[in-house]
Amino acid sequence: MPDPPAVTRLPVEVELLFELMPCNALRTSQYAGPGDHPCAYFRSWGTYHSYDYDADGPPPDPAIIRPSHYTGRMTPLPEPLSGCRKAPVLAVGINPNLPGWWPGGHHSLTPDFDSVRQYAHYFRYRGVFKPELDEDAYLEFGGGPGDDPLAGVPLDVPEDANGRRPIPVREQPQRMYRVYQGLLDDLGTELGLTPGTLTVGEDLAYGNMVACASAKWTTRPDPRDPDLPPMSEGQRTGIVGECFRTRRHLLRQLFQSLPAVILVLGQSTANAFTGELGDRLEPEPEPLTPMAELMATEIRLRYGTLDDGREIDARVLFAPHPTGNPDDYATARPLLVSQLLHEARSGRLAHDERIGHLTRPQGSCAFCPLLEIGPCPYADVLTPLPGGGPALLAGAPESAIAEKRTQLRLLDGITERAAPVAEVWAHTDDREE
Repeated sequence: MPDPPAVTRLPVEVELLFELMPCNALRTSQYAGPGDHPCAYFRSWGTYHSYDYDADGPPPDPAIIRPSHYTGRMTPLPEPLSGCRKAPVLAVGINPNLPGWWPGGHHSLTPDFDSVRQYAHYFRYRGVFKPELDEDAYLEFGGGPGDDPLAGVPLDVPEDANGRRPIPVREQPQRMYRVYQGLLDDLGTELGLTPGTLTVGEDLAYGNMVACASAKWTTRPDPRDPDLPPMSEGQRTGIVGECFRTRRHLLRQLFQSLPAVILVLGQSTANAFTGELGDRLEPEPEPLTPMAELMATEIRLRYGTLDDGREIDARVLFAPHPTGNPDDYATARPLLVSQLLHEARSGRLAHDERIGHLTRPQGSCAFCPLLEIGPCPYADVLTPLPGGGPALLAGAPESAIAEKRTQLRLLDGITERAAPVAEVWAHTDDREE
């Protein structure tokens, strides 16, 4: 068998960054087909205030709030997984949210990075917040109630002596990400850990089945928000087919990360997740299984069989959406915490004193060192898949290719038997506003 093309020598987790960062721009603005590409739908959400770091290259430490300047308005970049690629808990959503769509969030900022390494750094370390412009500065620069993503009027930010438009950037806590942190806090308490030991980004990563953002995933007009653009059925089918089923952005990351626990919050997300991965779930849920039944059933995702004959899987935990259905989530939360604790006591989420966090899933990772965004804090505890390794590609690219082949073999065929898009990717109103 001839050697694979050079691009296949990139580990999955790194290869995805080079595919995702330009994906939206290339597929929607340079598409040469007979009509609009379905992903052009995301441009109907308008443009958002954007910023870039003053310094070139990836930041020297994990902080993402840094000296920055305003770059105008743009559509948001597609989002990869946020957090450590080997975090043992993965929270899955339908697609990223747009806080800048809502009137109270118009001062939100979207990163306008032209560096893949800055892009990688941002999503590795974003944690529980997104960036926003200081509100007083936002009003001073012309922001306010009339600032509308669909109008697309940039702020009037003065230039400095270097021709840049400096702005004060601060953290904008995200309710959904804080929900994740709350679950980790409760789990840590039950395990007797010091408060703050378990954190979003290190012990829990979050990602989406579709990479581009919208304020809602819906095919229905919203009478409360007449400007909100519903997608057509054809756009929905095309987007899911392009991003999730063909390019397999989330699936490839999932089978590289191999988390021990997967969180699926919200009925609509549950419908899509179980509809796409049903034949890998044990027991296999019926289409559109109600949330209460999913929560009451111990469901596992079968990753498959490793080269040494071992079977690996993940526990899939379901709950109502915390921001879309807060009362239902509050009722379900104690059960969700107890299920996390069960997985921890079984050893799947054990605390590893060597690293001060939960045990990393099996498999290598080259994300941070290969993209030069920081040393891997887990290098000494990562365990390559059989036939793969060493953990950080130290002079052994052939071993990395072997591990990648295992990941893609485990993933093989996973979308071929998925349910029709229209049946499982329903509209949703369970999104944060």
